[in-house]
Amino acid sequence: MNTTMLILRIIHIFTGVFWAGFAFFNIIFLQPTIRAIGAEGQKTMQHLTQKTRFLNTLYISATLTVISGLIMYWILAGSRFALLQGGYGHSITLGSIAGLIVWVLLMFVIHPIFNRMKALGKEIQAQGNPPTPEQTVEMQALVTKLGKVGKLAAALLAIAVLGMAAARYATF
Repeated sequence: MNTTMLILRIIHIFTGVFWAGFAFFNIIFLQPTIRAIGAEGQKTMQHLTQKTRFLNTLYISATLTVISGLIMYWILAGSRFALLQGGYGHSITLGSIAGLIVWVLLMFVIHPIFNRMKALGKEIQAQGNPPTPEQTVEMQALVTKLGKVGKLAAALLAIAVLGMAAARYATF
């Protein structure tokens, strides 16, 4: 047994489960609940994003998933390129591409949205008054954009998970 591949696979699966699991939970349960609750829901999101290490944990988890996956892909392609052809290779490649796209969305679209939401939340708290109409409109626009990008990311993560899970059995 190759110890390097075993360690990489454990890292990849563990961090990938965290990343994808949160994405699905967020889109299916958390965001609809936050929207339904209204102002109190926003307080929950502010606490989660500003007072915990959750977002950093998510970014680290996603990055470890991608790095470990790329290293494993490189090892497989470098030593047994034929292994990446056929159903197995196509399935792994499709899953990898989908996962990489989601990571790019997370780091370069979702992360900045969360940063702006955090900054706006701090501005609102610092003024000691309810948000201005402009602040409310901006926050709602950020939430809407995050929801749209989040749905796309969750769909691509589903493709990544299915590609990885089904690779061994793909015969096309």
